[in-house]
Amino acid sequence: MRLLRIAKGRWEVLAVVDRQGRCQVLDFLDELNGDLRSARELLNRSLRLYMPLEGPPTASAHLCRPLGDGLFELRRQPEGPKPRVLFFQDGGQRIVCTHAFSKPETTPRPEVEHARGLRDQYFAAKVRQGLRVEEETEEETRRKPLDTR
Repeated sequence: MRLLRIAKGRWEVLAVVDRQGRCQVLDFLDELNGDLRSARELLNRSLRLYMPLEGPPTASAHLCRPLGDGLFELRRQPEGPKPRVLFFQDGGQRIVCTHAFSKPETTPRPEVEHARGLRDQYFAAKVRQGLRVEEETEEETRRKPLDTR
């Protein structure tokens, strides 16, 4: 299984890379514009700055919600579509983002099942020593919409 390292501090934040070599999480965040720009910035800041230093914000109900079975959603609550990044933890200091999407009021069951399937693939690959962590390319790093002001 291929993973992309989004950030590393005390915690390592990774995201799943698909068969075409794309990181759906970063692609999704990159496409959030207009009214969702602040949501994009908050989610990027959480993934790239906060979570590598502090870990998942599980104590903050407005930023992180448990979905059961070790899955969580990182969220922003704007009006209209609600962007989400689903993730799980592996051991003490690794966060793995499975995918991202916008949702209405409740997280659709198929999205949770998709995250659960990716989590199961991750742990199966880990047992087989089949995890491959890649660094962001210069192009991916340049496209980061992160305003740290």
